[in-house]
Amino acid sequence: MTATIKDIAKRLGISVTAVSKALNDKDDISDQLKIRVKKVAEELDYSANTIAKRLVTNKSNTLGVFMFSRVSQKLDSFVFQFIAGILEEANKNDYDILLFSTDSDLLNEKSYIKLCKERRVEGAVLFGVRLDDPHIDELKSSPLPISIIDTDIEGKNIYYVSTDNRTGVNKAMDYLWRLGHRRIAMINGHEKAQVSKFRYNAFRQYLRERDSFESGLVFPGDFSQESGYYWGREILKMEQRPTAVFAASDLMALGAIQAFKEAGLHLPHDMSIIGFDNLSSSEFVEPGLTTVSQDGIKMGKEAAKLLLDRIAGRGSEQKVVLQPELIIRDSCQSINQERG
Repeated sequence: MTATIKDIAKRLGISVTAVSKALNDKDDISDQLKIRVKKVAEELDYSANTIAKRLVTNKSNTLGVFMFSRVSQKLDSFVFQFIAGILEEANKNDYDILLFSTDSDLLNEKSYIKLCKERRVEGAVLFGVRLDDPHIDELKSSPLPISIIDTDIEGKNIYYVSTDNRTGVNKAMDYLWRLGHRRIAMINGHEKAQVSKFRYNAFRQYLRERDSFESGLVFPGDFSQESGYYWGREILKMEQRPTAVFAASDLMALGAIQAFKEAGLHLPHDMSIIGFDNLSSSEFVEPGLTTVSQDGIKMGKEAAKLLLDRIAGRGSEQKVVLQPELIIRDSCQSINQERG
């Protein structure tokens, strides 16, 4: 049979309360007694009944993480970075995570909040929330702390973590502009993603300030490699092609690169291209993709930390915006260099 706290207390001739305090490293128990208790616990092969403890304290020590089917169907390294960051911060604070993989049918029956309550999570991180999500109003009034990555929703218990998208786009555009590019196309993400709006607005403003914006050079992708490939092929059909393409995600940039190379273009000699995210695969494509880097692990850590601070009653900000970095590789070339 599994040893219990009572067995330890009986062996040492002390109270169950004293054993419990010693195992939990409480200050009102001497170090000598803690050592004796832990030694006997090891001899008896005692392990704490975490489930029972959580029932007594009415705490699950668990955070929910919502992965939407539209995201999880094509997991990339950036999504794994989010999860790794959340898990690292949670584990550091003696919390577990519960991964929810949801689809539209399930959410027609149960909201995020109801799912959280059913599984007794103390807070949740959401990634991939669309602006047309039917549960946004409920999220705004959530009784549980909720961290949302990349979608800024106002609410008393809502926390927001993202990258400074405007700065990221400006860094990419500054780089292309310095290389002499003036006709720059954009392959954007889907319109119901808030980051698509942020990145498009920054792109448009940058070029408008320089009298170079052309609405016909903006193409509506959906962040997938397939959409980048499709719009890459459409760009190839243009009578007057752009000299550079800014893609709002690395996956779309990789798709466009595939389309360009299949058509016989030599990159970056015939077309410059720049992405956003800095996926691990972006370094190994040919040519290596110049991109705006987001720190997915840190974003995940910050999202979890905001929840844990709130749960512990510690004061914290409600919004954390991280600074991006431009990673220059080989996919862009000066327009002034000789073109064949």
